[in-house]
Amino acid sequence: MILITQVGLSQTKETNATAEEQYVEGLKAFSPSVSDFIYSDFSAFNSVSPEQFVSTLDSLEDKFEKHLAGYSDRLSPEVVKDEQVSIAYYFDRLLLEYPAHHYTYTGKQIHLSKDIQNRLARHHTDFNDTSLLSNEDYRSYVQAFLEQQKRAELEKSKYDSLDNRWLNATWTLIDQWFENPLVNEYWKQEYLANHIRDIGIKNVEPIYQEFIRTSESSDYQDKIARLYNEHQKNRGSHRIETYKTVDGYDLDIHLFMPDTTTFKASAPTMVCFHGGSWTEGKPDYFFWAGDHYTQQGWAVAVVEYRIAARHGTLPFASVKDARSAIRWLRENAKRLNIDISKIVATGNSSGGHLSLATALADDCNETSDNVEISPVPNALIVIAGVYDLTVENAQWISRAAEDEQMVTDISPNHLMKKELPPTLIIHGSQDNNCPYPTAQYFATEMKALGNTIDFHAIEGAGHFIWFGEHSGEVGQIRQQYLEALTFD
Repeated sequence: MILITQVGLSQTKETNATAEEQYVEGLKAFSPSVSDFIYSDFSAFNSVSPEQFVSTLDSLEDKFEKHLAGYSDRLSPEVVKDEQVSIAYYFDRLLLEYPAHHYTYTGKQIHLSKDIQNRLARHHTDFNDTSLLSNEDYRSYVQAFLEQQKRAELEKSKYDSLDNRWLNATWTLIDQWFENPLVNEYWKQEYLANHIRDIGIKNVEPIYQEFIRTSESSDYQDKIARLYNEHQKNRGSHRIETYKTVDGYDLDIHLFMPDTTTFKASAPTMVCFHGGSWTEGKPDYFFWAGDHYTQQGWAVAVVEYRIAARHGTLPFASVKDARSAIRWLRENAKRLNIDISKIVATGNSSGGHLSLATALADDCNETSDNVEISPVPNALIVIAGVYDLTVENAQWISRAAEDEQMVTDISPNHLMKKELPPTLIIHGSQDNNCPYPTAQYFATEMKALGNTIDFHAIEGAGHFIWFGEHSGEVGQIRQQYLEALTFD
């Protein structure tokens, strides 16, 4: 079921086991159909009018409430309470997120009625209740609430030139909404840990030091310190240089160089762009490539580029940064001892898109760039890449852009041309994040123009093929491609 709270059920007394089993079996009988109704076409679910949405949501919630009521006298009070919390917070989270989803899928701004706003506001009194932190649906609701509040907070000018702006805004909101020190500290360590894992530690030290200084939990301190120190150690294992300063931000390129006593010639270079929907992600995701490919004689350059979570930017800035990075490498090739005729750009998901954009987005350049230096790599490896920025799940880009032409100027399927560098494309056949047909269309049309495209479908695979069960196959395809690459 959507709402089963396994923690609560596991705490129920053994004498109630039969009732629990019957309760869970009952949930299993109807909750999958509810999930399918909501998520099989999430766009349609959120595109209806506010009145219809609230009515539908209330009818779904009523199924779960009635089912629980039928067992409430046979389940422990603890389980009943926990299930009540799960049901209320699960469906109210969908309600809380509905205006943002509605805008994403329809482009129309809507506002919830005063009654509905009051219904959601009643949850604010729970925000300082430590006992609710063990409930997953409650935590998801609070995170959705903070996400909503963050969007409004970021409208303040104080964030305009601030790095890690999402974390800084959320930090402010945590202090505003969570007066209970235990709850306040829980959410701070949660968001700081997630930021380090998903975005990294660059320019995070002020918040990190504040947390270590003020935290009263040795467990939280140890958790955050381990994460921070691990990332700091990894960043200290190689050379880091600034390839561009823009809008007050110094953008780094992480350089992993081969052993020159073994590899004496100027090195072929692999340029890596991390994924994360141009919103999050970190160069650290590709540090493994630096450790791995330098053993084969490659230089590896892992690029930091502007993302929404840190810099408040859209993909257009990311594209400019990617093209600047290739130009910087070519401009500094002699000093770095790299071969400018053997540059391979690669990336996963949005990083794959940036790899393509270095070769295709001719009209998207930083004003400070020397455009006489080519940003086009000599080969591309694109894994689960983004090929069409006009599809439904990318509409947020079009709505935020100054005009639609900006979007097609960085959308690979709108930039077909001859003389694309040799390109390896690896894509999951069941990828819904970056729809498989968009990748297939790109490969087919580019081949028809005479380009060299090596297309590999990973049958049955979804989006995240670069790790997990399909990573071995992806790695083997990539390695074979690199070994056969001749850089004509």
